[in-house]
Amino acid sequence: MAPPIDSFIEAPARTRIRVGLAPAQNAIHSLLLLTKTKELSGLGDWIINTAHQLSPEEEKQHYRVMIAFFHAILPEQRWGSFPAYIQHLEQMEPEALREKMLRAYFELPLHEASDDFTKETVIASEGNYITFLKERFGEDHIDEDLERWAYQYVIDPPAMQELITSHLRRYWDDYLAEEWERTLPTLKKAVKAFQLVDFSQMDDNQAVEYITGQPLPDECLQSKCQNAENLYFAPSLHVGPYLGKFHEENLRGFIFGARLPNNAPIHAPELSQAEIYVRLNALADETRLRVLKFIANQGESCSTEIINALELSQSAASRHLKQLTAAGYLIARRIDGAKCFRLDKERIGNTLDTIKAFLML
Repeated sequence: MAPPIDSFIEAPARTRIRVGLAPAQNAIHSLLLLTKTKELSGLGDWIINTAHQLSPEEEKQHYRVMIAFFHAILPEQRWGSFPAYIQHLEQMEPEALREKMLRAYFELPLHEASDDFTKETVIASEGNYITFLKERFGEDHIDEDLERWAYQYVIDPPAMQELITSHLRRYWDDYLAEEWERTLPTLKKAVKAFQLVDFSQMDDNQAVEYITGQPLPDECLQSKCQNAENLYFAPSLHVGPYLGKFHEENLRGFIFGARLPNNAPIHAPELSQAEIYVRLNALADETRLRVLKFIANQGESCSTEIINALELSQSAASRHLKQLTAAGYLIARRIDGAKCFRLDKERIGNTLDTIKAFLML
């Protein structure tokens, strides 16, 4: 069995910044993105095409497994390959797998649970289980029908383990294994290019923005990064303009759109092309262009102003604003509780320069 470490080269850490493949986290993040295609636009082609291949029943079951048992599935350390991690899950004691999920529920820095709950009382009844999840995650974030379905497996650990591991193995064999082999050479080039960079003079914000192309999204995450011993970055061709996040003990991890660092000594036009595709994808939509033009004319606009002026539904506006912000074209901030946006003119100019440099190579 492959050892529980990243199997690709990792140069000895001169700083707390590490760059590698994180195969298990990368694979699970891609599988999770298959459940997000209706709320996130601009995801990688493999995500969109694979989601379209799923039947309604397959889509429903994939959503159930990935969302209801996400904290049982999520690795607690890096592994040399995704099949090695699946084998690890298969070899765990079923009760230990359930314990891992419940422990995460209690330890996550979310809403506080009442003192009435222990790991034993949480699973004592379906009502207790759902009440506990609402306390920890908030009522708006809990799908009661989903959790009622999940509870039948939670109280039967061997069935829960079989459901999770068979589902992950099937999706690896049927969909992800071939895609991982196809993209691996490109991902390795991105890793190697960033491993040649000296990060010793960069603070956390500078390092994150340099590697991912976008700043840390919020103050809470900035604090978590400052408290971590290491920051780990893994490239992906599936994540589009968004940032995936994971953590291990004393480590904060990010999954970012595969790209090359500025002035990279490595020639990898496929990586430059991938980054350009992500940027142009955000612009290749009439509504998103209208949003950008409206904000440019206003100087700064709040989401409600955009929704009313352009006659958009709240969900459509949210989806477009998420992609434009993640792609770097908009800068978001809160004003009196409202989320407001302004144009990042430097990013737009940089995009034009990036396209020009790519075409003139």
